[in-house]
Amino acid sequence: MRDFIVTEAAFSEQSFLCAALYEERKLTALKVQPCGAESLVGQIRTGYVSDRVKNIGGAFVTSGKEKFFLPDYHPEKVNSGHVVFSVTKDAFGNKNPVGSVTPEIPGRYAVIRTGTGEVRYSKKLTAEEKRVLQKWLEGTSFAGMNLLVRTNARRADKAAFLKEVNEIAGTLENVLKTAEKAGNGAILYKPAPFYADMLKDLYELPDRILTDSPSVYESLRGADGDERVSFYENRTLTLAELYGLPHELEKLTGRVAWLKCGAYLVIEKTEAFVSIDVNSGKCEKGRIPEETYRRINLEAAEEVVRQVMLRNLSGMILVDFINLSRAEHREELVNVMKKLVKKDHLHMDVIDLTPLGIMEIVRQKGEKSLEEILKNHFT
Repeated sequence: MRDFIVTEAAFSEQSFLCAALYEERKLTALKVQPCGAESLVGQIRTGYVSDRVKNIGGAFVTSGKEKFFLPDYHPEKVNSGHVVFSVTKDAFGNKNPVGSVTPEIPGRYAVIRTGTGEVRYSKKLTAEEKRVLQKWLEGTSFAGMNLLVRTNARRADKAAFLKEVNEIAGTLENVLKTAEKAGNGAILYKPAPFYADMLKDLYELPDRILTDSPSVYESLRGADGDERVSFYENRTLTLAELYGLPHELEKLTGRVAWLKCGAYLVIEKTEAFVSIDVNSGKCEKGRIPEETYRRINLEAAEEVVRQVMLRNLSGMILVDFINLSRAEHREELVNVMKKLVKKDHLHMDVIDLTPLGIMEIVRQKGEKSLEEILKNHFT
């Protein structure tokens, strides 16, 4: 049973709106946002260049009361200092929010952005899947736009895929037309709430969608009345308590993650990389130590990917597995990890397993990590 819940949970005396996916009551995906805070990510706005940054490139753009940094700004891409851009990162600490001069609108199956008519496909799609999707797109063209076909498209039928692509292309076209007459500081497009986007991004749709928020219920139920969406009402036990969400948040901000076998992971984030150490802990060693270590490593590999995704860790990730003496066991571990990282909606790549048993992994940088959101909030 796959349950998707949206509810409030407390952490460190603060309230957060949480969207979480549970598979057989095990947490496998999570996003949180401080209650009352609104992320700007995904908005398409207008602004004017207030300051060029010549030494590193890019520019600061003022839009309304906000100042954004656009690293991909080039004078030839804009007209008289009037800029249309997408917000890609919220403000963090003393850093300004970040934007891009290539506005885009994402859908479940594809992303449409301004461009030259190029069509690209997710690297996770097979050659056969790409061939089918290319055939579906024959005869279609999107002037002034690029199309990125997402991995989720493999589960779409032709009608649903083309319907969405045409809808988001039409939306972006209307946004760009509106931008021509809009003044500085206009918000031309706002994305759906983060929990709706998360639901859209799931490779497999959940069996049940539960919430105890009336506004979230109305949003997810939609005009079509999605029958999977249910309103949870219980005066003695909140939805967050029912699924143990506050306890999960505490565990996901700690250094240690325990495995069923009694072994554990130690997760530490440094300036340069994320370090994950696999320890045998309380796991009983059998008569053949190598087989015990092999079993621990395979269980640890699955939990490493789960923790990386839930905590939203990124950049260079070094996993110190228990050393295996047999070459076939090391090769098995690498192959298992390469299959596991395919579950991630962000690009995660297994680089190598060194002779010392350290696996090098690189994960695409996306939004803030879970810890950054829980402990710093939006500014």
